[in-house]
Amino acid sequence: MKQKRIFYTIIFLLFCSVCSIAQTKIIRLKNEKLKVLSNEFYFAEVKLERSSQNTIGRMYDGSQAMSVALEGGVAKAFENFLNRNFNASNIDTLTSIYLVINELKIEEKFINQYKVRGDISLKLSFEMYRDGQMINLTSGSATGNYTRSPQNDEIVEPLLRNMIKNQLIGFKKWFDDSKKSDKLAKSVRVILDEESPIQNYSDTVYYDKNRPLVWTDFKGAGRFGSRWAAQVFTSFGMEVNATVSNRVVNLHIKIQVWLDKTISWVRPDAKNDYTLAHEQLHFDITKLVAERFKKKVSNMLFTVEDFSSEIQYQYLEYYRQLSQAQQDYDGDTNHGIDKAEQQRWIEKVKKELNELETKNK
Repeated sequence: MKQKRIFYTIIFLLFCSVCSIAQTKIIRLKNEKLKVLSNEFYFAEVKLERSSQNTIGRMYDGSQAMSVALEGGVAKAFENFLNRNFNASNIDTLTSIYLVINELKIEEKFINQYKVRGDISLKLSFEMYRDGQMINLTSGSATGNYTRSPQNDEIVEPLLRNMIKNQLIGFKKWFDDSKKSDKLAKSVRVILDEESPIQNYSDTVYYDKNRPLVWTDFKGAGRFGSRWAAQVFTSFGMEVNATVSNRVVNLHIKIQVWLDKTISWVRPDAKNDYTLAHEQLHFDITKLVAERFKKKVSNMLFTVEDFSSEIQYQYLEYYRQLSQAQQDYDGDTNHGIDKAEQQRWIEKVKKELNELETKNK
């Protein structure tokens, strides 16, 4: 009978020991009137990257190790703290920011009956939902260490709370600094800038409907053995500048259409009004495609992340369209020999060009 009682006592002691180790220390983040507030953004949601939402490490109560958890779970504890002490009451006009807890860990080491050493590590990421996807804005990390009595853990919660507060201060500074860049921009607005005043150079003629081509614009040497009377080399280019105002990217686009005099040529015996009109229409077609390009980009919805490559893609597409249009023109008119087809092209190009120039203004 005595042996049986000893056996039961051992089982009871083991059970109590297991219960003691399984105990969890709960930390509640206290309210604090933060000096860092924002009237431009709020935290819409807190997400946890860690696999566990319960324990965040280990602390000591006397010489006994205990698991540590935030009240309500990590994400919920952060949300409650932010709602109580950071988020504005009216969030309708504010930017939604998503807080991701990448790491939160408290780890203590028992030194002796008078001393426990602890370390806290915290890593947060800040994200924003834009153009149908979540984008990472910035991230920050912090570490803190302390020494305390095994019987007094009051130092832990204020230290953790201060680390969170410093992360909020850092993000607000990043947010304020980034408002002048496209990092926080919400949309893109296309602005078609007026073309620069026409200034022709010795080697270049810029398109001007009031300044038709003349034979002195053809300074290039004719191609030996060519069966054509003349040839012009025209092109169009764009100048793009992006500025940010009120978190909108203002995409300033300026288009220039020109002719290169140095490689445009004419045979001396072909200088007549009809041939010049044919070459002029090549120049008009270049202007027409440039106006089509302007219409296209002015109606596009560009993404903030990729507006630069998107407009470059469209430019290349319309540059290919220009090459095809010039080939179609020469093919249909047999390089101007078919006068009826030549006249049809003149009327068609000028009609569309007038319509587009009016719409693009």
